[in-house]
Amino acid sequence: MSARNVLRQRDFRLLFVGQTVSMAGDAPAVLALTFVVLEIGGSPAALGGVLAARFVPLTGLLLLGGVLADRFPRRELMIAADLTRAATQAVLAVLLACGAAQLWQIMVLQVVYGGAQALFTPASGGIVAQLVPADSLRAANALVAMSSSLLRVVGPALGAVLIAAAGLGAAVAVDAVTFLISAVVLLGVRRPAASQRTTSEPLLSALRTGWREVASRAWLWTSIANFTVFSAVAVPAVLVLGPRVAQLEFGGPDGWAVIMTTFAAGAVLGSAVALRISAARPAAVCAALLAVAAARPALLVSGLGLPIIGVYSALSGAAVSMAMVYWRTLLQERIPLSVLSRVRSIDDFGSTLLTPVAYLATGQLAAYAGLHGGMVLLTAIAVAASVATVAVPAVRHVSGNTDAVAAGLPAASHPGRVR
Repeated sequence: MSARNVLRQRDFRLLFVGQTVSMAGDAPAVLALTFVVLEIGGSPAALGGVLAARFVPLTGLLLLGGVLADRFPRRELMIAADLTRAATQAVLAVLLACGAAQLWQIMVLQVVYGGAQALFTPASGGIVAQLVPADSLRAANALVAMSSSLLRVVGPALGAVLIAAAGLGAAVAVDAVTFLISAVVLLGVRRPAASQRTTSEPLLSALRTGWREVASRAWLWTSIANFTVFSAVAVPAVLVLGPRVAQLEFGGPDGWAVIMTTFAAGAVLGSAVALRISAARPAAVCAALLAVAAARPALLVSGLGLPIIGVYSALSGAAVSMAMVYWRTLLQERIPLSVLSRVRSIDDFGSTLLTPVAYLATGQLAAYAGLHGGMVLLTAIAVAASVATVAVPAVRHVSGNTDAVAAGLPAASHPGRVR
């Protein structure tokens, strides 16, 4: 189904608009938060603490968020999360406007923000399958990915302009308004039917059910393991060591800006490609695409020159974006709606679990093995994990749910779940 036809579906259109608006406020707010911490006398270590204050509750509460999103109406959970994040950003904006912001206050607000995000993410991962028919899932996911990628390109620039024109507090206040707009727009989404809800299991039992759903599908847990390795190895290799490579070989910030911008631009293109082209064997395609993206750290230290590095960064961005679209669509097609949010939360949990340790360990590895040696080693690990994933028969054999799509069945009623 084309993007135009998907956007004609009222409830998805409202969801898409709300999420796009809220994402548009994120980049200026994150940029403002960085400089807020530094302006009030915080060190880089303090900035890391503030970012961790948001990240730790996000990771720790994701699994709980998945259970809640499978038990209660997902729309209402998303609205509650948006209103909570709007409140945290509004309070921070007022503190900044009054010149009263202190580091501990910022950290407390980030903890609340991260907890709300842990509630929102699994619910948003499950609600798309409730709002669109099966033949629209890939197009819907591609549109969301395209919007997110495009905002990553223009968001920092818009944030810099906003901060220069109106100040740090204004950027945070705008983010609060965008969350409020998202909540209001979500109120217009018709409440999806709750016929696929689970019984009210005890919390631990509900968590075990989610883990059993993952463990019973070899293609699923193998792919999640690969995403975990990619997130813990290839991503930190670029974000932690990449700026130093750019400083030494590509002219510093200008060269790094080229590398990051081309990656984001490639992600926009990749979303557009995934919108047009389906994958007959999506799990295997996702693993192969991650292998392409995982080679990026080694390319950064290859000595091939900034133009070629920029082209490959764009290719990597396209690969990651396409993998995300195909993967999310596959989950929506193959996982029962009654446990979809729990499975998505386990997927997200795996991708974020090792991130804090990985960021610290990557720097230590470079100190021990050298910048070039560390980048090559991390590339080898990530590429090997993706190749090993493709080698798993269950990964190669799982297909997109073409039967359900052809029959026009809703996502929640797909037959023939692949184990």
